[in-house]
Amino acid sequence: MNVHEAEMAFLQLFEQLEIQRKSPKNLFPLLKLPRVVLLECIENLNVLEIIFFSLLSKRAKSISKLIRWFPLHIRLTSEDRNRTFLRIIDLSRGWKREWIIIFPKDKDSTEYPFLKYRHYPLVYHCSVPNIATKDITQMTEHVCEVFRSPLRDIEIFEQSMIEWLIDFQPTIRYVWIPDGVINSPELLDRMLKNLKMMIRFDLGYIKTDESIQIMKPISSRSIMIWKSYWVTLPAILNGTNSMIRLYGSRLTPKDINTILKEWQMGSKLCNLIYLEVQTSILIDDDSYANEVLKDLNVTASDGYDGRPTAV
Repeated sequence: MNVHEAEMAFLQLFEQLEIQRKSPKNLFPLLKLPRVVLLECIENLNVLEIIFFSLLSKRAKSISKLIRWFPLHIRLTSEDRNRTFLRIIDLSRGWKREWIIIFPKDKDSTEYPFLKYRHYPLVYHCSVPNIATKDITQMTEHVCEVFRSPLRDIEIFEQSMIEWLIDFQPTIRYVWIPDGVINSPELLDRMLKNLKMMIRFDLGYIKTDESIQIMKPISSRSIMIWKSYWVTLPAILNGTNSMIRLYGSRLTPKDINTILKEWQMGSKLCNLIYLEVQTSILIDDDSYANEVLKDLNVTASDGYDGRPTAV
């Protein structure tokens, strides 16, 4: 793309944001400016303008990457059945501004991606046909590269995204996987081995044989797992999790008693501050409680926020 074509494309993008169209002879020769002046101009663009500019050409992208941008919060989510959302949140100036690029999930859809801009209380919408050639993962990679900001949160709504994330960014703060996305023990095992979820990992039920068991710990500060029949006692005892929520668990009262004893002794589960286990074992409440609390000195909470010294 030559300089004139780049300028034309740049202005056409901003036509949708109510920037007045100019004739070619009145175009400002942005890419012909000296580098120092050009970089100063680019520095004063907002997030949306920088994204549009960086998509014009390889040169425009390389110029955008020269600026030291303030780190952004970048999130990839799916909030309904038909669309995915790339959320780009800027908190650099003391208030929240959010740009949301919305893609149709159907690859054959004729609907263009469109942009929602929030600078509270302002909310603005515009269609973005010029980025229709990129899918949501390509656009995510592009934004992360230009702003040198990692992907912060992700909702994995299809299996291919697991492989993409392992290749693109195997360490991430927050991962949420809805029901039914994982449908094999091999995929579950590959994900747990190759993805490091630093802050939180939420997983819906998985479509696999219920005889599978995972012995290795899950690498996340907080885990919440639905239909967690596959999470075993060794996976809990050898982990470094601080918050554990297991629903549909098959941990026995004896297993839970072991967890509490190890936690009380302090040799394992040193980071644990919250444990919730929901089971459906057929045993009456009193017998269950007696087995869970066997040989433990139980005391009521005194409201102290530090690490308890008693169960």
